[in-house]
Amino acid sequence: MDNVIDLIEKAEREIKRDAEDLTRLKVRYPGYDFVRVEPAKRQLSALETAILSLINFETEKEWTSRSVTTALRERPVSLPENDDAAMNAVGGALIVLVCEKKIRRSHQGRGRDPHRYIAIGKGEQETTPA
Repeated sequence: MDNVIDLIEKAEREIKRDAEDLTRLKVRYPGYDFVRVEPAKRQLSALETAILSLINFETEKEWTSRSVTTALRERPVSLPENDDAAMNAVGGALIVLVCEKKIRRSHQGRGRDPHRYIAIGKGEQETTPA
């Protein structure tokens, strides 16, 4: 997890540096119109899509990474054979889905008490203007 935090901090430093460079270039070349390009939206992986559909199918249920892994083993989803590797893949996908606001963490786990995740209700989803 520390590795992920380190990568995020490194990316934030690079973004800040890019913004400073852009400001410096605008001062140096005042007649040139610099346009900031927004990154393209990331596509969900097959595993993330399978997890999202599973959680959205049973909206009343709270899911743990173990229960998601068990449910995915019953479906035609490609998961690693090794149980630890499958749990890591599912855990990473759940984190991505939470960060992208596709699902919500309903309980912050600790130790032997796992994180729990739920579907975002229709009223909770962010609406994008048309």
